[in-house]
Amino acid sequence: MKKNQAPETEKDLSNKEFINTLKKKNWKSYFKEFFMLFLAVFCGFLAENYRESLSTRKIEKEYILSLIEDLKTDTTNLSRYSSFRKEKSVLMDSLAGMMLSENRILMGNEIYFLARQVFNEQAFFYSDGTIQQLKNAGNLRLLRKRNVVNTLLTYEKKVKELEEWDENDNRTKSTFREMGGKVFNSSELNKTMDSDMRFVMPTDNPQLITDDFATINEIAFQIHYLSKMTKGNSFRAEFLRDDAIQLLELIHAEYKLN
Repeated sequence: MKKNQAPETEKDLSNKEFINTLKKKNWKSYFKEFFMLFLAVFCGFLAENYRESLSTRKIEKEYILSLIEDLKTDTTNLSRYSSFRKEKSVLMDSLAGMMLSENRILMGNEIYFLARQVFNEQAFFYSDGTIQQLKNAGNLRLLRKRNVVNTLLTYEKKVKELEEWDENDNRTKSTFREMGGKVFNSSELNKTMDSDMRFVMPTDNPQLITDDFATINEIAFQIHYLSKMTKGNSFRAEFLRDDAIQLLELIHAEYKLN
């Protein structure tokens, strides 16, 4: 054995220590790389979630602002609808009273003028564009405030109920229309509206075409019934308007809108 040559056993030990040192260094390096990669992916995941959250909140706010405009339109339309029906109910009660009066022969102008207005209408058009978009696209889930969603759906249900009552109103008017030919002179009734679709008061005192009280009473009954239904719808519209206002207040409170 040469003087400067290390024994085999010493070489083997030295090599093993070197390999173990490399292994230790590689393990630490791998762990560090894995941790850095995990951290990068996790931060990316959080950033993506944050971006999605911002996008969702932006869409939600757009829906809320659109819903507010719909409800404002509803409150205006419901006010007009209610006022119109209250006035119409008074007119129809007056018409029925005149027709049943013993002096109806002196009231031909007023009777024909009011009879034409039985068919006058001012419908309530529900501003449901936003809620239909929310429902059809499955986006009701975007509204975080569940109490707002529940109140909105309850409001929509009440609107549908008012629309059903309106349909009953229309069916009753159809009955009046069918019976009208037995009581009113069609030519004279036609004169109560001009070419611009404005009501015109007759001046020549047109008369009913029958003196049969049973027939007159039957159509007066329909007018009274229609009057009460019309008045009832005016009250329903007022209650619905209150609901729309309360829903607006709830939305402003929950979403902290000015």
